Amino acid sequence: MISVSARDDSTRGPAVGYADPLGEPFLRTRFAVPARPGTFVRRPRLTAHLDQALDTPLTMVNGAAGAGKTLLVADWAAGLGQPVAWLTNEAGDQGPGMFWAYVLHALHTAGTPLPAGIGGSPEGIRMVDHRLLARLADELNGRDRPAILVLDEFDRLAAPETAEQLEFVLHHAGRGLRLILVTRTEPLLPLHRYRAAAAMTEIRNQELAFTPEEAADLLARHGLRLPAHAARALVERTGGWAAGLRLSALAAQQSTDPETYLKEFEAGHSTIADFLLAEVVGRQPPETQDLLLRVSVLDRFGPELAEALTGRPDAGPLLAGLCRQNAFVEDLGHSWYRLHPLFGEILGVHLRARSPGLEPELHRRAARWLRAHGAVPEALA
Repeated sequence: MISVSARDDSTRGPAVGYADPLGEPFLRTRFAVPARPGTFVRRPRLTAHLDQALDTPLTMVNGAAGAGKTLLVADWAAGLGQPVAWLTNEAGDQGPGMFWAYVLHALHTAGTPLPAGIGGSPEGIRMVDHRLLARLADELNGRDRPAILVLDEFDRLAAPETAEQLEFVLHHAGRGLRLILVTRTEPLLPLHRYRAAAAMTEIRNQELAFTPEEAADLLARHGLRLPAHAARALVERTGGWAAGLRLSALAAQQSTDPETYLKEFEAGHSTIADFLLAEVVGRQPPETQDLLLRVSVLDRFGPELAEALTGRPDAGPLLAGLCRQNAFVEDLGHSWYRLHPLFGEILGVHLRARSPGLEPELHRRAARWLRAHGAVPEALA
């Protein structure tokens, strides 16, 4: 059971003690600001943007797996000079009750005073009644300086009611709370309202991408001194994707000719492929994995063309969902998509290994569909 109790502490105010449902202590690492590795590249353009989070109730750092979201926010938080409540979410967390127990513990760990006796019984925190949330919001609203709460890996929380409860607390906490969500997908919050009121700070995938100058700095921290044109070429191939750059640099360190390696490495047989197949493809259900593999033969595709390759009538919703998840499917507008170039390259290799002989048939299907829809040059290609 989750136990929540208050004690008197003249130096810190009311404090809350917590245990998880099995009576074991929380893992401290989930409440600690992550450490930055020695090769971490500080990016002032992004930390300056994050400074706006101090003036807006809601901040969202939304990007693909390995985009550098967590380390960016951790670096910013470490340089603030004031306490930050940090919570790293996990997929196994059970429902809103557990989530709010973790949030309360994160706030307490950061020195945020909480109402005495909040959630005074295990059932109270488990049910997360309106009274508990209202008392928390009211306590935060009365603060002279807002509490800063970072919820990392927010996309791992699946319960819609959790988002509703979080929105209630955020709304009623007023200037007493600055909520920062680090996520791969857009949360189920009324983001349109915050955007319309200029009450939201956003950093998205495109802004998270490394510039050639930042990539050169990252490579240098791995002991690789490359000419500017080589760094630009690597950024073009990886799309500035942080994990792709780091994994490429680590692999290039083992090569006798790093510049040639970074120019010609086989993406489908690399640590980058291992990362993407595990973190992106492996998280998808079988039908979505099959869709990704089949559209990898195309430079661009729409729902109808994807249906021609898969035989699935729901290709459109699947593609839209992948795009919302930042699953390396990029929206070109007008219902057309493309795969991140490096991701497409890796999927193509995986397709040939998993289904030998299928690629020519997919090309034939695509050519027939394109010809029937008047795209003769693309059909010929």
